[in-house]
Amino acid sequence: MSDARDQMRPFECENCDGVALANEPPRCCGEAMTPVEPTGAVTEPSLEALTRTVFEMSGSELEICLCVMEGGELTVAELAEQIEYDRSVVARHLNHLADLGVVEKRRRIRPAGGHVYVYTPRDPETVRARLREAFLSWVNLAAGQLDELGREKVEAIAESETGERRWRVFQEP
Repeated sequence: MSDARDQMRPFECENCDGVALANEPPRCCGEAMTPVEPTGAVTEPSLEALTRTVFEMSGSELEICLCVMEGGELTVAELAEQIEYDRSVVARHLNHLADLGVVEKRRRIRPAGGHVYVYTPRDPETVRARLREAFLSWVNLAAGQLDELGREKVEAIAESETGERRWRVFQEP
């Protein structure tokens, strides 16, 4: 496991509401950004929840990923036979894993003619780097969605012809 100092943490700019993930406080608006303290409303995700949410991996795809990591070089047919999944399911999942950069897909020419694709695991450092890169891209897109949520709400209130708010805050009397 990595040293706690090497772990990325969220930071925010108190001047412009900018956010960043970094090992050390980055600078924004000429000042060091402030660490964002964890909130009790957010819990640590499981590996399965993280891979499902961020990388759109199902439980079976995670299982296939781990099988390739342990099994070395495998074809779709070999893997499908080992884990008793349909070949089309295995092929679809392996192609997604190759797109993520978790496994490497190579075409092998058969001595008897034709070809077959083989899938090999990438080294753990490469996998971590690829998944971190994909995760940070996802965080960037997710932050954009949150920004849009705020803008949509304000625009809808401002565009109301009657001046009546479209959202109600429910309070106990």
